[in-house]
Amino acid sequence: MAVRYTQSDQAKSELFPQLECLINIINKGEANSTNFQHASNLLTKIRKTTECNKVKALAQILPKYIEYHEGQMALTNYTELVLRKRVELLEKYYAYFDELKMDDYFSSQGKFRSTILEEFMCYMFFDYVKNIKECYNDPFGSHGVLYNGASKSYTNMYIAPTDIEDFIRTPQMGVNEKEQDYAIFRKIKISIEGAVKPQCANIPILAIENKTFLDKTMLDGAIATADKVKAGNPYALYLVVTETYDVNLDVDPVYSRIDQIYVLRKCKRDRNNHTPAPIDPDIVIRMFNKVKQHMERPWSKIQQRLEAKGEIMF
Repeated sequence: MAVRYTQSDQAKSELFPQLECLINIINKGEANSTNFQHASNLLTKIRKTTECNKVKALAQILPKYIEYHEGQMALTNYTELVLRKRVELLEKYYAYFDELKMDDYFSSQGKFRSTILEEFMCYMFFDYVKNIKECYNDPFGSHGVLYNGASKSYTNMYIAPTDIEDFIRTPQMGVNEKEQDYAIFRKIKISIEGAVKPQCANIPILAIENKTFLDKTMLDGAIATADKVKAGNPYALYLVVTETYDVNLDVDPVYSRIDQIYVLRKCKRDRNNHTPAPIDPDIVIRMFNKVKQHMERPWSKIQQRLEAKGEIMF
């Protein structure tokens, strides 16, 4: 559903002259997913915040965000050079964000900072997903089946009849889903004999959890989510991408079904909310290449694997 520019927004236009531009950015997001999570979060903050210092900070960050977004959208393709330029833009925007002390004004519960990284995933993979859709003649917009962005991802289905008669005549079916910060997914309809109507589900082939910092509690949650996502689709790639790492180094997540954890700043978090180290673009490049390799490899061609290497599992 499109976001509308309201009379209340118009009343704030003197302080936020680019507010309508922000709304237009949000409305350009792909149907059935959210491509510009940080833009949406920024709009929510602008509309709901009344405290003077916070409003002033939002008025200062808005033009910086518009500049950042336009810079990301001006880049095309996914070469190593382009990915490095994307990281440069990201770091520059983070620097503005830190300079204005946005983390002091808005707590982590509001997911303001974390949506920067969530939205960056969309910029990074947008052209790659576009090329895949073109390669397999999957139309853009609501008529296609492949999407990318923040999404609810399928984990399992269940039968929930109201009584024995319902079980026999018109059994009700439900679908469990899990929120994902970023996913590349396919839209499907699931139906069973006798059900009144099919259920829609988003089947991810890539699911990414984004964090500002990753602590033990968050890691446990990601491990549980990875189990659920891969129960729904064992061919899904599940990644955690975090700015910093705050898990005790004695804890080894290799036992989990998380495919990889990428720590972009290669350090633990700074307790004083200072950016502890720059984002390493080589990590971003490796992450992109892992996703690309997963998307393009055969997922279930046992004969091909047998003949090529004599290895059945990846």
